[in-house]
Order: sequence, then C-alpha cells, then structure tokens
Amino acid sequence: MHRSKQKLYLRRIGIFLLIMAITAGVMIGIFYKLYDASKQSIIGSWRNKTKEIAQEFSYYIKMPMDAVSFSAIKVNEMLKDNVPENEVGRYLIDETQVYSTIISDNTTGIYGYYRGTYLDGSGWTPPEDYEPTSRPWYIDAVKGDGEIVTVKPYKNLQTFTMMMSVSQLLDDGESVVSMDIFIDGVQKMIEDISEDKHIQEAFVIDKNGFIVAHTDSNKIAVHLSYDGNETDRELYEILKKEDRNYVEFSSSDGSNIVFIEDVNGVWKTVVVLDKRDTFSSLKSIYVMSGAVLFAIAMTLILLFMYLNEKHRENVELSREVEAIADIYMIVLKIDLVRDTVKTLRFNKGDARSFQSSFKNYRHSALKMADQIASGQFKALLERFMDPNTLEKRLEGINSISQEFIDYNNRWMRIRFIVVGRDEKGSLQQVILAFESIDEDKKRQEAFKKLSETDRMTGIRNRGSGESMIKSRLAEGKSGMFCVMDADNFKAINDNYGHKVGDKVIIEIAKCMQSAFRDSDVVFRLGGDEFAAFADGVENESVGRLVIGRFFEAINNMSIPELGDRKVSISVGAAFYPSSNVDTFDLLYMRADEGAYESKRYEGNFISFK
Repeated sequence: MHRSKQKLYLRRIGIFLLIMAITAGVMIGIFYKLYDASKQSIIGSWRNKTKEIAQEFSYYIKMPMDAVSFSAIKVNEMLKDNVPENEVGRYLIDETQVYSTIISDNTTGIYGYYRGTYLDGSGWTPPEDYEPTSRPWYIDAVKGDGEIVTVKPYKNLQTFTMMMSVSQLLDDGESVVSMDIFIDGVQKMIEDISEDKHIQEAFVIDKNGFIVAHTDSNKIAVHLSYDGNETDRELYEILKKEDRNYVEFSSSDGSNIVFIEDVNGVWKTVVVLDKRDTFSSLKSIYVMSGAVLFAIAMTLILLFMYLNEKHRENVELSREVEAIADIYMIVLKIDLVRDTVKTLRFNKGDARSFQSSFKNYRHSALKMADQIASGQFKALLERFMDPNTLEKRLEGINSISQEFIDYNNRWMRIRFIVVGRDEKGSLQQVILAFESIDEDKKRQEAFKKLSETDRMTGIRNRGSGESMIKSRLAEGKSGMFCVMDADNFKAINDNYGHKVGDKVIIEIAKCMQSAFRDSDVVFRLGGDEFAAFADGVENESVGRLVIGRFFEAINNMSIPELGDRKVSISVGAAFYPSSNVDTFDLLYMRADEGAYESKRYEGNFISFK
C-alpha cells in the first residue's frame, strides 16, 4: 500500500511536471512572440521617425533642385536658339529675383557656365583668376551627365556658413546651371534630433559619401569611409546597398541599429542607435516570464495582455492605413474574375458617378469615365479605364496612373494598383484610386508663369515671347512682327530719374496690351525695347491700323512727372513669311532694320520691311 501510494504520488508529480513543462513551453512561446512583437514595434516606431526626419530634409532641398531643373530647361532652349551670353545672363538675374521671393532663406541665386562664359544671377563678379571649369560645382555636374547633382559641402569664407551646390549639366555637354544653398538649416535639424538620448549619432550623407550634416559638427564635409574609423567604413558599405533601410551590426564600438531613408535620390538620412539601450525596455519581459511561468492564473492575464497589445497594434495599423488612404477621394477594389466592385473609400461630394452602387465593372467602366472626366479628357480616361486592355497595360508592373481634368474642372490622378494575380500571372484583383492633384497643378502653373513674365511690366519676357512666336511659325501661322523702341529714353532717365523711366516702360507695355489682341504675342525685349507678333495680319494696310491704335494709346499716355513732354516710339514691322526659306531670325532682323530706319523721323513712326 505504501509502495502503491508512492507510485501514485510519483505519477502525480510526473503529471504535474508535465503540465508545468507544457505550461512553461506555452508561456515561453507566448513571451517570445510578445518580445518579437514589441521589438518590431520599437523598430517600426524608429523607422517612422527616420522617415519623418528624411521628409523634412526632402522639403528643404526639393525647391532648390526644382529651381535648377526648371532653369536648366529654359537655358537649354536658349542654347538651341543660339541666344547670346548677355541675354542668358539677364535671364539668370530675372530667375534669381524670382527665387529670392520663394526660397530666399537658403539660396544665393542661380549662376552657371554658358558657352565658355561664367554668368551669375546674383550680381557677384568673380576674380580674374576664377576658373569655373575647375570648380566642384562644374566638375560634379559634368560627371552627373545631365542628372541633378549635389556637390560636397564647403564653408563660405565670407559668411562662415556651410553651403552646398546643386548643379545640372546642359545638353551641349559643356554648359552648367547651378545654385548654392545654405545647409546650416539641415545641421540645426540634425542637432535638434540628437537631443533624443537613444540616438547615438545621426547624419545626412550625399551619394558620394560626404557628410552634409552630423550630430558632431566637426564631421561635416568629411568622407565617411576615407576619413572615418573602422566602424564608419563598415557603415559606409551598408549605405551603398540601396535596398537597405534597416540593419543591425556589431563593431568595435558595440552593437548598433541603423535606420536609413533616401532624400530625393541625392542624400540619405542615417540614424544610429545603441542596440542594447534601444531594447533595454524589453528586459522586463524576461523577468515577467520567470515570475509567472508556474502560475496558471498569470498565464491567462499575460495572454489577455498579449491579445490586448495585438489589438492595440492592429488599431494603430488601421489608423495608419486610413491616414495613408486620406490622400485618395475614392478607392475601389475590383475583382476581375468575378467582375465585381467593392467600395473601400468614397466621398459622396467628390464624384457624381458613384451615387448608386454597381456590381459589373466591365459594363460600367466606360460610363464611369464619361461621367467623371471633362469633355476634352473623356476619350483619354475611357482608354485608361478600358477593362479589355488593362491586363496588357499592367503586364510586368504593379501600378499605372493617368492625370485628367474632371467635370468640376479640377486636376485629378487615377491609379490602378495590382492586388493579386493567379499562378500564371494573370490579373485577379486591382485597386482603382482617385486622387486630387489640383493644388499641385496650380502651384506648378504659377511657378511657370513667374518664370515667363517680365517682372516690371507684367507682360511676357523675351525668352517666353520668342519661344511662343517660334512655335506659331512652326505650326504654319503667318502674321506681322514688330519691334518697338522708345525714342531718347536715356534722356528721360537722365533728366527725370529712373523711377519715372520705369513708369514710362510700364505705360508702354499697357499701351501694347490695349492695342494688340489677347491672342497676339506681346513681350518686352529688355530696357526700352518691346516686340509683338500679330497673328494673321499680312499686309501694310491692316498693319498700319494695328500700329495706329498703338500710337494713339501712346499719345494719350499720361505720366504727370513728364509734364508736357511726349513719349514717341519708333516701330519696325515685317511680315511672315516673305519667302519659302524665311525664319524667325530673318523676320526679327527685318523688323529691327525697320525700327532703326524709323529713328530718323521725329515722333511716332513705323517702317515696313
């Protein structure tokens, strides 16, 4: 009996130990998952922080990059048209004035190297021994082969501030457009970030390995690999792998965690954390697991905590997904196999075509496009939404998009995103999303208008006006081209002052706008010279009527500061085409000769050539 009780006791002990072992195994598994989830949550949090930091740097450098890119487009057009250096110089000065009102806080203006001549939009005069082609901004631009490049940071010896150049090589392979930007703001942001005690170091590095900003300001402009220690070189090798945005590695300095985010393709934001310090909060999980391993009740409590934590993470994830989806007005999930549509997001006030639900996408797609798009974009949107060609257009890619103007005259972007394919690669489900880009388009148009407008008069500048006339001539248009020159304008400036002279220029521009049609091209050549192209005016009788209106407006022009003095204009006019081989340059030359001939006569006078 005693032996039998002993066996039962041993059996109970064995069952108890087995239960405890199973419980321990379950608890270890639960706590391991909890530890891994918590670790991933911390990593995700730091990854988001790094993305936010990179986004701030992206805003900082995007405008200068856009400015250089846009100016390069214009100067490339001037290269093709053989525009003289002095006119390009004036254009850079105008552009610098434009950008000074937009990005004045972090740039000194536009400058460049044009057909062997250095041009500076800010008015800086280089010393005699200055050689542009030996400067980093020029050398790196040539290496970039037409891509926008950022140049190694340097210290401005006049202001003792850190600067960096953004440059682009032009189509002739020799000319370069560049802009210098102050990067003290980037350094300030890095220093603010470093106040977080978890961050071991943070810095911004360019594509060539030079440090743009660093928590240790002494490392600015040094090369991470060439000038750094063993840990820096190892980190540099990691940064060269473009697919890496998170990595853990050990070095002589300890175990580190590195978060990497791209900044506009020219910089990288790097945040380095001490691994042990970052995950030190997770140690409590091990203590907790040891304390509750033998308590069944605690198992249930910890399980509840685990599930509650998972629920919280899912809620946060759902909120994050909703936040991302907020940029889309309408989001539809289309099942191409079942030919059904599910509405994931829908703003009733933004799309009249979705007032009633529908089940058949193939039947409704063209009707939907017809209801959403404005008249001139209906055919374009119908082709984009055509379900019969969607498979072929998405072959080998996961997304396609199309911009259009909707029925409310707003710019929109529509996008197909692949959700699922079958084993053969055929489409099964796609997302169809609608996004408003109206504000972005308006900003782009405003920026373009600024660059094409003469700042003093508000009419077109020379580059914009000549470009528009050449386009019309290329389309086969005919008409009258005029060159206007104010008589004795220098005397007005000398006797009445430049402010009065500016008023005269502005009033002449107003007279041109009133005399010519809205469809005509009216622009300022520079100084007191103007030009206009009257579309469809092909003979002197009609031409004299047009210029007569202009002369009448000039005679009625009122500038109190001039008293009884009248402003007179010499005009030269020429008609296009005059022959089968006529060009804009020849047209301009004839009109210019006419203006010169009109100078021989007093008062308003026109000469036809």
